[in-house]
Amino acid sequence: MKCRLTFLILVLLVLGVRAQEGFQLPEHRKKIVLPFTFVQNLIIVPVVLNGTPLNFMLDTGVEHTLLFSLKDTDNVRLNQMEAVKVRGLGNLDAIDAYSSENNRLEIGPMTDLAHKLYLILDERVNISTSVGMPINGIIGYHFFKSYSVRIDFIKQKITLSKEVNKLMKRREPFAEIPLTLIQNKPYLHAMTALGSKVTPAFYLLDTGNTDVAWLFPNSQPAFIFQPHPFVDDYLGRGLSGDIYGQRGRIDSIALGPYGVKRPLVAFPKGDFIQHLLQINGRNGSLGNELLKRFHLVWDYPNQKIYVYPNALIKAPFLYNMSGLEIVHSGLEWVTETKDLTTQSIYAKNVFSNSGQRINDQIKVLFALRPTYVVELVRVNSPGDLAGLLKGDQLYKINGYLCTSLTLDQINGFLKMRDGKTVEIEYIRNGKTFTTTLILKDLLP
Repeated sequence: MKCRLTFLILVLLVLGVRAQEGFQLPEHRKKIVLPFTFVQNLIIVPVVLNGTPLNFMLDTGVEHTLLFSLKDTDNVRLNQMEAVKVRGLGNLDAIDAYSSENNRLEIGPMTDLAHKLYLILDERVNISTSVGMPINGIIGYHFFKSYSVRIDFIKQKITLSKEVNKLMKRREPFAEIPLTLIQNKPYLHAMTALGSKVTPAFYLLDTGNTDVAWLFPNSQPAFIFQPHPFVDDYLGRGLSGDIYGQRGRIDSIALGPYGVKRPLVAFPKGDFIQHLLQINGRNGSLGNELLKRFHLVWDYPNQKIYVYPNALIKAPFLYNMSGLEIVHSGLEWVTETKDLTTQSIYAKNVFSNSGQRINDQIKVLFALRPTYVVELVRVNSPGDLAGLLKGDQLYKINGYLCTSLTLDQINGFLKMRDGKTVEIEYIRNGKTFTTTLILKDLLP
């Protein structure tokens, strides 16, 4: 009898542990709201890992949580580490990493007391430089697996609930689309059109992808898409290196009954994505340049997603016409002057040592500001023709000091209309130069 009682206690303990697996909402909360930052078409959420505040990217295209080996994460304490190899997008070999179990991960009021993650040791894997803010890691499936999740790109908030119906109002015209979870990643069918060819393509829904879509032409005989015109381009960086391919426009892509016309899509070269083609029938990925145009309710437990258009549905599809890839390169001290007499509170109360009021007072300030450099120049692009080279540091763009701008704002200058003139002052080998480039839309 004693042995049976012990066995029953052990079974109950194991079941109790399993019941508490993953993120848990506070007992008195049926729904929570989390703010996020939407920058460079990526969703960034604040987290606390083993007591250390960090920023993670929310990426439905990854199964496991990743932590990058960066200066910001030097002080993070990790538990039960074991050496492993991981591989992602790109053309390099698998990279070194450590798996780590039983970590405490908090996102808002949610807590996972036994979170498993992978520490990426390769410091070249650095999303922060392309985003312009510190990104310490990536979380995907484990954020979505237990609850229904609504993402509002307009208000930049995420709502989680135990009941999917609590996330949708009666009058909201949501369309229900079945999801297929493969390797704990969400896939769906979306109608895709190029000319007279319309195909129900099979896509990964990937919130870590900043484009409208990545299409894999020739992924199967019925799916052969090659738009004209197109440009050869740098598409981004994965865990295993840089990714190159082509960009062009297709006629439309639709999520359920809701479609967008003339979207810009990317066609990564096959050698950069070989292992992705192992998913039977996969034709590509849908990214945030498309998804941000919809209200989305993700329901992993029931393998469904609900969509309906938001205010961005008719926004134009723009791209960087300069041919320049700009990245955040760190921080530097800059001097700034402030005329105190322009502020009445100072103008009336600034006095000299002799007690006389000073009418012309200038204050010199020192501040840490971001710096940006050219990471890549597309051959024969406006940036190339203007003489810019990899490593040039941007100083001013159209008269604005780059140290006072975000990376999103800088890229905004490079996505303006066809024929727009952009004046850039840059620093090369300690000397300042000025050049002018004329944006050219190669994909009208």
